[in-house]
Amino acid sequence: MAKRAILYTRVSTDEQNNGYSPLDQKDKLYNYCEMNKIEVVGFYHDDESGKTFNRPEWKNIITFLKKNKNSVDYICFLKWDRFSRSAEKAYEELSILKKLGVEAVAIEQKLDLEIPEQKLMLAIYLTTPEIDNDRRSLNIFHGIRKGKKQGRWLGACPRGYKNTRNELNRPVITPEGGLQEKLVVRAFNDFSTGNYSIESLRLKLYKEGLKCNRNSFWMLLRNRVYIGQIFIPAYKDEPEEWIQGIHLPLISENVFYKVQDIIEGRKKHLPSSLKTIRDEFPLRGILICPQCGKYLTASCSKGKMGVRYPYYHCTNFCKERKKAEVVNNALEGMLETIKPSEGALKIFSKIVNDKITQNNQTNKIEGGKINTEISKLKKRIENAKNLMLDGEIEVSEFKTIRISTEDKIKQLSIELNRNQDGLINIKSNITEASMVISNLAKAYKQSNTSIKRQILSSIFSSGLIFEEKNYRTLKINEVIAKILRNTNACDDSPKKKHTRFGVLSLRVIPKGFEPLTHRLEICCSIQLSYETIDIQKKRQ
Repeated sequence: MAKRAILYTRVSTDEQNNGYSPLDQKDKLYNYCEMNKIEVVGFYHDDESGKTFNRPEWKNIITFLKKNKNSVDYICFLKWDRFSRSAEKAYEELSILKKLGVEAVAIEQKLDLEIPEQKLMLAIYLTTPEIDNDRRSLNIFHGIRKGKKQGRWLGACPRGYKNTRNELNRPVITPEGGLQEKLVVRAFNDFSTGNYSIESLRLKLYKEGLKCNRNSFWMLLRNRVYIGQIFIPAYKDEPEEWIQGIHLPLISENVFYKVQDIIEGRKKHLPSSLKTIRDEFPLRGILICPQCGKYLTASCSKGKMGVRYPYYHCTNFCKERKKAEVVNNALEGMLETIKPSEGALKIFSKIVNDKITQNNQTNKIEGGKINTEISKLKKRIENAKNLMLDGEIEVSEFKTIRISTEDKIKQLSIELNRNQDGLINIKSNITEASMVISNLAKAYKQSNTSIKRQILSSIFSSGLIFEEKNYRTLKINEVIAKILRNTNACDDSPKKKHTRFGVLSLRVIPKGFEPLTHRLEICCSIQLSYETIDIQKKRQ
């Protein structure tokens, strides 16, 4: 009775032009079966790596053999490296075939496994391609590592960049120069303001074209490739490190480390939770229910004609429900009553100017000390390098010194960036802050919903209560309260009465605030508000 065989060919992408074309293998296998009077019952081909047996057509062969036991005598292939390039996996698969009563035959490397000495040859045939694979993998690994040490990014480019090649035809990345680059830059700049949570900013940029999931966006904001650095992972006795890359950075180090500060929780004004911002509900999460004391939420109700009507309402079963239009209009009217006098604003400007001038002088002194320390550390690296070149210390010792010293330099550079960021352009900021404070209603109306919420959160740190068509507040920004409280004392007109807002603000003891917008940052110091009283008393 004639023997029956399944023919199997395999080729991976890099083997197509290396004497292993599928057609060549197939012809040789059919000729072999014809010469040895073997009946071919099936032919299977895989375009897959030989490192594992997780190949579609090989799985089909095993399935066929299990369903049709004793129907096949051989599985024929050209050489043992077509069967497998992993000795461990190959022995496992040969054991499965043996249980199914099928013999594996490499027609150009024939073996009789009934002869013990032939098993030694099998080991050589199976191990040789595995060694070849390992050598190629190691060459690729060291090639990639060498490229990274040269400052080149290897692999798929990060968002905002594109893969290209330099004048030596080596792979590098360059700024994309299109929409993705602009959105990545905006992601860092917007997040560094502290006005967004990660998710709210991601959703905003997603609508504009930055298709990025939560985890990818978080990793994007943490990736130092955007400040021109390349990560080299640890290997054997070499520690992991970041080195300066040859590609152009998209983000300044100052902005990047601001973002890291916020992510790591060192900025108090980071929004703690995501709030859905809708134009018709600027007071959601700011209005407090007068009945139960919880924050009101908001939604739209559908009318009889299909028209949707916006409402603020409570979720605590107290049936508190107010028309959003009425509440929003009343708020704008209330903000119109906040009218500090010119004299109060002059005192405010004087105090802020003195305070910031003092802070700037302190920051400049501290910045000078940090620069001196960075220079000393750089000199230390240079000295260690000279010692290595003179043979007084090992290369590994020099690397350890360099990496630890560069880490200290990086930390000091971050501190220096924060120090420089603390230097404020006094005149323009004071002028802008004064204009905002003196025209709060106008600034509120002209702002988008996000800025409106920040203005309200800055002034009314504990929320607002709307009851009987009027607003009342539990706490008010301390600086605003002091400016309004002293309006009459600074005004030229002794007969001018308190505004409704000014009287209201005196009912409670303010506890300070930290504003959320850059326009109000000028008046965010609690220390400043305490100094206000002393200076005002002296002037009076």
